[in-house]
Amino acid sequence: MKRNRGYTITELMITVVIIGVLATLAIPTFTGYIYKARVTEGTNFLGKIKQRQESYRNEFGQYCAVDGDDWGTWNPAAIPGEDPVVWVSTDLWRQLGASPNAPIRFQYATVAGLPGDDPPAGTGLDKGDHWFAARAQGDLNGDADTFYLEIYSQANHVFNSASGSGGWK
Repeated sequence: MKRNRGYTITELMITVVIIGVLATLAIPTFTGYIYKARVTEGTNFLGKIKQRQESYRNEFGQYCAVDGDDWGTWNPAAIPGEDPVVWVSTDLWRQLGASPNAPIRFQYATVAGLPGDDPPAGTGLDKGDHWFAARAQGDLNGDADTFYLEIYSQANHVFNSASGSGGWK
């Protein structure tokens, strides 16, 4: 007698269930890695802005007020969303010497002031000294919930708006 060699429907169903469970576990983890990679763009460029601001202050005695002393002007004008856009530099950004190396998913602003100028609310900057603040804001997953990162002249870390809510928005 000849015996058929193959898989039974039960074996195939078990295999499909196992693959489904593994996919269910892997997709949220993978999505988290994608968001972390996207945030890297923001933190890297904010670090570059801080470095350029310190160089600018060493040369000119004050920080470069690319966007004045309030968060009024952003580059680009609208939040890019999930798809990156090309950076269009302005004269003041060129004066600072900061531009990203690739298309961007955040919009950026950097504000600065002299001693006595009021810094933006919520930054905790000392108005008795020269100061600057830089912000990157974006919508990493297209849900219209803005996520932002900030770096300040008087601090050595990047503030993450999602850290208080337990992670990425």
